[in-house]
Amino acid sequence: MSALRRAGLVLGTGYVLFFFSETVFWSVWRPGDTALGRLLGWLFYSLLGYLTLAVIHHGRVRGGWSALLVGALFGWVDEGVFAMTLFGDASMPFPFTIAWTALAWHAPLSLCLGWYGLGRALRRTGPKSYVPTLALSVGLGVLWGVWGNGWRAEPAWVRVAPAAFSLHATLATAGLALAHAAIAASTPERYRPSRVGVSVASALVLGFFFVVTVPRAKLATLVLLALVAIVSLAIRRDARNRDGDDSALVSFGAPIATRNLLALAAMPLTASAVYAILSEAFAPSGAVRLLLAAVSSCAGVALLVVALWRAGRGRGR
Repeated sequence: MSALRRAGLVLGTGYVLFFFSETVFWSVWRPGDTALGRLLGWLFYSLLGYLTLAVIHHGRVRGGWSALLVGALFGWVDEGVFAMTLFGDASMPFPFTIAWTALAWHAPLSLCLGWYGLGRALRRTGPKSYVPTLALSVGLGVLWGVWGNGWRAEPAWVRVAPAAFSLHATLATAGLALAHAAIAASTPERYRPSRVGVSVASALVLGFFFVVTVPRAKLATLVLLALVAIVSLAIRRDARNRDGDDSALVSFGAPIATRNLLALAAMPLTASAVYAILSEAFAPSGAVRLLLAAVSSCAGVALLVVALWRAGRGRGR
């Protein structure tokens, strides 16, 4: 696998994770955002994406439940090592932050739906191959529009007009389409993580954790390492329960039909319509976001419990 194709896979994966974890979460282009900041955010998620791809390859991860386990690992590393919200913050106390946002957002939305689910849907074939991508895009668009509208209840720096929301959503989703196209063009079925690369990336994460995170969060070492250990063991057990040595990356080697890629346009269109309708019909309220956070957190915990149970009972076959 050439260096260019490897970069396309890693950067494409990084953008997909960045898109759902940051772009959709914050929903709008905020006044404090800059092009450089977005670029650095993309590169940061590419680092996490590189390690996530290594776990998917070595763990022979395939299937939605297996992807959920990797998503939990990705979410806890993101929120625990770097954001440090895993250990509680001003908006939510520990231990509720174990679920929000790693299990409520990163695992099911960023990795399972955004990377794995959408990636599989885009590679469907047949006369109506675009339908799964279209349906998923509409559903994600509704979530984006509802969640984004909830930010209107926050201070004025996160309020934007429907037209600005639509422009931001359209441009960001165009980047998502390019990211998935780059992943497909990179021949992911041939991907083999470099031992040196994984070692360097892991050293960066561990170095930040012990130098920056641990001194600031007393619970960091015990909590994060325990969570990572539980999920890592489950991923390993899940791999033993399945036949074959391939992972989801093998299925990602299939080409993406143009009509499937065009179906992604339904996401910003739906999000913009929902955002505009709610902006006109209802006064700003943060209750919707709180309700979505509570429901998604409970659902995320329940899904993880099922995934752990399936891995422990040998249901990965």
